[in-house]
Amino acid sequence: MTIWELSEKAEYIADRHQQLHHQWQHYCNTLTQAITLSKAKLHHAVGCNPDDDLRFFLFDHFIIHIALAEGFNSQTIEYFVETRAGEQKVLIARAHMAQNGTIDNSIDNRDRNSVLEHYLEKISPVYDSLYRAIHDDVPLRMADLSLSEVRKAVA
Repeated sequence: MTIWELSEKAEYIADRHQQLHHQWQHYCNTLTQAITLSKAKLHHAVGCNPDDDLRFFLFDHFIIHIALAEGFNSQTIEYFVETRAGEQKVLIARAHMAQNGTIDNSIDNRDRNSVLEHYLEKISPVYDSLYRAIHDDVPLRMADLSLSEVRKAVA
């Protein structure tokens, strides 16, 4: 391989990586705007983090943490819930972000309403579990919120 062939490949990699990062930033901005401008009472507060992730405080007790999965060129968005103290963190959902900005092959990452609906669908098991715990007057374990536990409950 010549230096010029290598240079072309490197440029292609850099361009695609930048595109993915750009789409991720659009998703974060759209979701933040959708939540902060929503008239619905979601009990979310936006948290700032210097990393490339997004955090919302839920009922001032939990943190909804959204980030791209680890790995170069990862196109998987992971949704976690953790205690505010950061003691426990569990994966609650995943989504796929394409290079063109679509989420799960159908959601435009610039469409506030669609992004918000998609996000709320992803985290709805958290609200369901919290509601059941409050309604049934029982304690909630963080493990009950994990993706694997949610799948068992649905099956």
